[in-house]
Amino acid sequence: MTRFVHQGNNKRIFIRRMFADIAGRYDLLNRIISLGLDRRWRRRLAKAMAPDAGDRFLDLACGTGDQAIELLRIQPGCQVLAADPVTGMLSIARQKQPHLPVLACESETLPFPDACFSGVTITFGIRNFSFLSLGLREVIRVIEPGGRLGILEFARPSSGFLASAAGWYVNTVIPFIGRLLAGSAAYNYLPESIDVFPAPDRIMAKLKNWGLVDVRARSMLAGLVILYLGKKAPLNTD
Repeated sequence: MTRFVHQGNNKRIFIRRMFADIAGRYDLLNRIISLGLDRRWRRRLAKAMAPDAGDRFLDLACGTGDQAIELLRIQPGCQVLAADPVTGMLSIARQKQPHLPVLACESETLPFPDACFSGVTITFGIRNFSFLSLGLREVIRVIEPGGRLGILEFARPSSGFLASAAGWYVNTVIPFIGRLLAGSAAYNYLPESIDVFPAPDRIMAKLKNWGLVDVRARSMLAGLVILYLGKKAPLNTD
């Protein structure tokens, strides 16, 4: 029997409260529990998005803005809108990058017209969608034909010694560090949410079902972290 809420409107309430509670310690905890690797993962995602000057990106579930800032670092000529349902996270993002446009919104009800972004990035956020399929459908809706989607997310590690070590770290060490430094249940939620989240092949199938092509997944850290990439199918001009 799981302890946390993993779907529906109750999950939305739970997620907002949990991340509002840890917003001020979120960056420190990320650096510590990832051993600094989260910066490398974000850089890899930003490069994979291949931003050009004039491109317009949505960084969804942006947290404190690190992924949005990384996109701007790689391509200062692009535009990035950072969106998250937790206003405390957005306030920290604006402190880091005062001119970064931010918006509080939910992934399942994006307040944007169709096909208005060159690409969307989501970094360790789709596990927290209240309704996964609905959220992904909304995300793909706002990407222009030929535009890109890039997602970083945790997964259950694959088999082998490194996978076992990664699994032990996530299930034992991360919750301990979270309780020690944040006094919060958020980092107990993390391993449980990974366990109940769909496997990479199912996520790829969902992305294809909602209109992405060239969908691929790159495994990192013995399968603990997955980089999903895809493009929205171009318009058929025949």
